[in-house]
Amino acid sequence: GAGQRHERVQGLILEELRALMRDDVSDPALPAVRIMAVVLSVDYRHARVHFVLATEEQWRSVERALVRVTPFLRARLADAVEMKRVPELRFVFDGVASPDDGGLPCSE
Repeated sequence: GAGQRHERVQGLILEELRALMRDDVSDPALPAVRIMAVVLSVDYRHARVHFVLATEEQWRSVERALVRVTPFLRARLADAVEMKRVPELRFVFDGVASPDDGGLPCSE
């Protein structure tokens, strides 16, 4: 049903963004970004992209880099994911990942 499609599209966007960040984005500030989740709105118009960083200090430069790269990411998503319209991407900083926990945000 509709719920399953929503989850599937959300998962596709997550996988595609991870691949794009790994393989296609050359901005030196962005290798630090680890995308943890994508939350797609019910109407498919907006996607919150949750990510973590290795250190808090990286946040400002990463934020600017994400703004620069968002149009590119949306254009690539349009090619990769079957959707009537590509959602607006909003990046949400979820904290600092500790190196030993597989990339989940710290809960300190």
